[in-house]
Amino acid sequence: MSKPAYRVEYVAEAFSCEPEQDEIVSALAERDFRIFEVEQPRGAMVPYHTHDEEERLIVLEGRMQFNVEEELVLIEGGEMITIREGAIHAAAPVDDKPAKMLIAFGGEPEGWGKDGGEP
Repeated sequence: MSKPAYRVEYVAEAFSCEPEQDEIVSALAERDFRIFEVEQPRGAMVPYHTHDEEERLIVLEGRMQFNVEEELVLIEGGEMITIREGAIHAAAPVDDKPAKMLIAFGGEPEGWGKDGGEP
């Protein structure tokens, strides 16, 4: 069984905090994540790329469409997508509106399960 390319979760469940920026940043910092705040302008696209580690993208405002390994995934405020290391992905805001996100790398390892499936 091959590894899944991504996971979608609600921030409140994943990090046991309210989906407010200050609380999310605090929860991520406690888990040793490197955190970046990004404002994605309307109409802008993040081109296809990969990373050598898991990437968590948390939508704070707006909506983002991700293309992960050729599968389209819509993420809205209060939701996050975890993209496994090596997965090819791209993203763009939808509804012709900007989006605001937190991007987190590192932190406590969650892994993707011993058999390649979700944990």
